Amino acid sequence: MFDFQLIKKARSGLRQELLLVVCLSTIFSVGLYMLLQPLSKAVLQYYYTQSDYLESSSDRVAQMIQQQLERMPIASSEVERLSEWYVGGEQRGGCILRVEKDGVILYDSSLTNIDYRRINSQASRTLSEETYLHTYPLYFLDGEVTLYLYGYFDFFIDELVRTVEFWFCCLLGISAVLYAVWKKISYVEKLEQSIRVLEGGDLDYLVPVQGEDELAGLAQSLNDMRKSFQQRMEEVRQAERQRSELVTALSHDLRTPLTTQLGYLEILQEGHYQTQKQHDEYLKKCICGCQTLIDLSNQLFRTACGEEQRQPALEPLMGAEVFVQIFMEKFFLLEEFGWQLRLEECPEKAFCVRVNTELLCRIADNLLSNLKKYASSKEPIRISLCKQEKRFRIEICNQVDANYKENDSHGVGLKNVQQMMRQMEGICFWEYHDDHFLLWLEFPCQNIESCEK
Repeated sequence: MFDFQLIKKARSGLRQELLLVVCLSTIFSVGLYMLLQPLSKAVLQYYYTQSDYLESSSDRVAQMIQQQLERMPIASSEVERLSEWYVGGEQRGGCILRVEKDGVILYDSSLTNIDYRRINSQASRTLSEETYLHTYPLYFLDGEVTLYLYGYFDFFIDELVRTVEFWFCCLLGISAVLYAVWKKISYVEKLEQSIRVLEGGDLDYLVPVQGEDELAGLAQSLNDMRKSFQQRMEEVRQAERQRSELVTALSHDLRTPLTTQLGYLEILQEGHYQTQKQHDEYLKKCICGCQTLIDLSNQLFRTACGEEQRQPALEPLMGAEVFVQIFMEKFFLLEEFGWQLRLEECPEKAFCVRVNTELLCRIADNLLSNLKKYASSKEPIRISLCKQEKRFRIEICNQVDANYKENDSHGVGLKNVQQMMRQMEGICFWEYHDDHFLLWLEFPCQNIESCEK
């Protein structure tokens, strides 16, 4: 059964290129051979007619025969012995000998030896018979005779030239095919080197794509695979970096509740409370802080084990009230240790924000820790809550302690605050100017009716 699939494959890709190169090289070789035939014939004709090659070759044959006669004199009746000296299948040259005496033919080699050389000679078909015919006197024991020598010595040169042309054209065609195959092999070697480069880990290396055949498709596939690996590795690095940042943030946040708990415990230890109810309230906050530590520890453990971080759930809460409750309650400790707090502005109109209370507590703990480390107690810490159109902003401004050095802070706390604000669709930014540190927290806010829906 005829394989149409094979024909379909041969019409594209490397098979098509190979067949095309073979066909073109064959056509070129045959065409070049056909072109060289008349050209070489014309050159040889010019050489034969302008040189004494044929004449000198005939002279040598006649001289050889005459020398033989001098060494071995014979009568004209024994003229056929000339065939033992020259005319035979393996002798030099290609000539016909005819011996005449007084107009009578004594010997003609063409009668006993088919002149295939003359028939196959290129030049003999166009050169005149006079060009090949030369006469010489021969001296036998019984007198002088005339030797007519038809020297077709061009046959060997013609055959040699034709053979050289044939093999030259064949080798040229084969060379063209080998060159095309060599280029593909070189490209395969280049692909092999590219694969070794990629194996070495250099994923930025671009595999060269040449042509539109299967090898080019392989090179493109290697580039696509390289990009895929590069993307996967970047995703892995990004995930690892995010996990590292998260572990760093959680590790940092584990310390901030301790600061709050330590503050409450110091208050309890020094007896800075007025009633038993206030004592119980501080103790309750310490217990809540311990629970926060447990939750953060569990979250840190899950993150270290490679569990995916879950997006915190947001719930609608009354805007100013929740922030006053959480932030002012956390910052209350500052007043116990000598800092002054000043709430300068608070919006009166009710609105709601979508936040996560756990993240808000962590943000407040981070800010509290930073204020205790770097805020100066000589100037009040100003807190302002304001609503501008659909944005709710918290501004915290404090004077920086004179002993603060910028190199003392790694900025982990502020980065954690910024990250947690992004999780609640808010933004955080700050600036340091004239020994004052100003921080803004902005949240998108909505009307009460929108939250109720």
